[in-house]
Amino acid sequence: MSSVLAILGISAFFVFQYFSQPEEFGGFKEGTEQYNGYRYAQDNQLNSVDQCDDEKHDPAINFNPDFLYGCKHYFK
Repeated sequence: MSSVLAILGISAFFVFQYFSQPEEFGGFKEGTEQYNGYRYAQDNQLNSVDQCDDEKHDPAINFNPDFLYGCKHYFK
């Protein structure tokens, strides 16, 4: 009986670890600027790389080289 409980406990731990991993888009980890750039292109359904910096002067978006790299990577 204790063996079964131990196996269930270990299995539950691994399932929890699997589902608590950070989300990745385009190979970028959630929370990074590259990830934000990739998501920006995806969420706004951009049609080309040229649109990556259309909102360059928007103070709410942190445009930097890492962000642009992630955005451009969406089109590869």
